[in-house]
Amino acid sequence: MDQIPHYKDETDWRDLLRKPEKLFGYSYIYVLAVLIGVGLLYVWNLNVIGKNAVNPTILQDSTALIKEIPLQSPRLIPPVDVMKAGISTLEYIKKGQELFKANCVACHGESGGGDGPSASMLNPKPRNFHSLVGWKNGSKVSQMYKTLEDGIAGSGMASYNYMSPEDRFTLIHYTRTLASNQPKDSQDELKQLDAAYQLSKGMNVSGQIPVKKAMQIVIKEDDRLIAKIQEIKRKIAASKTVGAEILKRVTFDETKVITSVLRMNNSVKNTDEFIRSVSSDPTHIGFKTNVVLLSQDEWREMYQFIFQSFNRDL
Repeated sequence: MDQIPHYKDETDWRDLLRKPEKLFGYSYIYVLAVLIGVGLLYVWNLNVIGKNAVNPTILQDSTALIKEIPLQSPRLIPPVDVMKAGISTLEYIKKGQELFKANCVACHGESGGGDGPSASMLNPKPRNFHSLVGWKNGSKVSQMYKTLEDGIAGSGMASYNYMSPEDRFTLIHYTRTLASNQPKDSQDELKQLDAAYQLSKGMNVSGQIPVKKAMQIVIKEDDRLIAKIQEIKRKIAASKTVGAEILKRVTFDETKVITSVLRMNNSVKNTDEFIRSVSSDPTHIGFKTNVVLLSQDEWREMYQFIFQSFNRDL
């Protein structure tokens, strides 16, 4: 009789104890499941983790970083003989010392050592004029003039272009006395300085006003214009004249028409000029395209209403 073969159980735990490496075939499924679970948990809580990891910050008001343009009246910068002004004299040094005390002591100190009352708040520190080391533009007359003209970006050294060229030269000559062995400019370098800033010709400098003041003026003018446009609209609506009725018929944007008439006020002198101005691009200035079909008499009536009625108040 044939013997019936004996089959082992699917899992022989005693065999696994003898050969534990067989256990890997079953455990990797559980390890993989655990890793997936941890990953899903991390992703689920990512927002919370991010909030806890990043310290809150308060953003500065960016408007506080805007450097205001100073008020400056129109002025004529007188011409200066660079070849003469570039040479130090006792008169220049004396005047330059007075200007130094009035303009430079706060940062550079009374002795020019870079230790003025404001020096501790500045980074980089103000220049020590007793040392010839580390000058940004150099300590030649032409180089120092460039510094006074343009300032130095990224430092507390502002432009001194509000000073006359001659005053800047005197300030330079005094400052250069604070250190010995100063380098000298060649004739060519002084000529290049003159050519760069047109010092021997002089120039007219336009005035400027602070940005905030300019914005206030613009807003005020806008408010005045808006009020005037509303006043003219009421006048057009109330008028029963032939010119007013024609204007209403050929207008699709009343505000544009009124604004355009404001701009025409000084350039348009008669009916023919008015016709040419409107017909060149009627829709751009608020008129319908059928305005070009008006007769000469209708144009005249509308022109007289616009420029002799409401336009006299513009």
